[in-house]
Amino acid sequence: MTMDETTPDNIRKIPASAGAQWLIDGFALLKASPGGFGVMGVLYGVFAAVIIGMAVLVPQVGSVLQALQILVTPILTGGMVWAAREVAQGREVGPAAFGEPLRQGKVGALLVTLLPQIVLGLVMAILLVVLVGTENMQIITNVMEKMQNAGPGAQPDPALIAALPAGRMLLWLLCVVALAFVLLLMTFVAIPGVMLGGNSGIEALLRSWRAGVRNLPAVLVFAVVLFITLVGMTILIAIVGMIVKLIAGEAAQLVVSQLVMMALLMPVMSGAVSSAWRSMLGQEAAPPALPAGQLQA
Repeated sequence: MTMDETTPDNIRKIPASAGAQWLIDGFALLKASPGGFGVMGVLYGVFAAVIIGMAVLVPQVGSVLQALQILVTPILTGGMVWAAREVAQGREVGPAAFGEPLRQGKVGALLVTLLPQIVLGLVMAILLVVLVGTENMQIITNVMEKMQNAGPGAQPDPALIAALPAGRMLLWLLCVVALAFVLLLMTFVAIPGVMLGGNSGIEALLRSWRAGVRNLPAVLVFAVVLFITLVGMTILIAIVGMIVKLIAGEAAQLVVSQLVMMALLMPVMSGAVSSAWRSMLGQEAAPPALPAGQLQA
């Protein structure tokens, strides 16, 4: 990959085509280690499927389970990012790599990478109240309830649609899209920055932002290629899910679909962001020394 000069904080300028290469690298790493890296993806998928299944079966604890999943996700992803680096350097990996963030004392820094998501959620809620307004939000709720109660196949009442504050809703959605893109740039290579670069959580977020802005064309290409890939994966998984639904029911469909999606997506994405971090942000910090007698996963 051809690389340009670096900035004073060692952020490389890379071509836009690198965005597609990052995703290719992710698939290549999964292909290189299906029995190690791939198994980690399956285990991650099992974790996600169990959370979804329990939330469906016991709705009372659904919000608690979702909060747990949000907290655990950056830690598990940190382990997979570490494993992606190991596979890229020709070493074997296994489920023990999930414990790398804990062993290296990086759990706190990984949790800090959740801060932009929390802030985004709060800002979205505030903008919803400011731009749409509480009265209009009540109108939206009433319209949705009436449309749901109309029954399957019923045509929506044009008067109901006309009552919706479409302009305000569109403005809010545009703000959400812009904020979501800012979130993407801040978190895109933050976890590799923590796990591979030795950055603190805040430093990793800031460097991810600067690297994303400097290499915006590559990030955009990656987003487009990833979207196309996800559409294809979603169609295939939907077909599998329909077969499972016919055999074992809707709950099994949700669990299996989540399992397959995460089992494929997590290794590929972990490999892709690791590749992106390497190409934009330079040399990795030396891995910490292992305790005597301990073998690295």
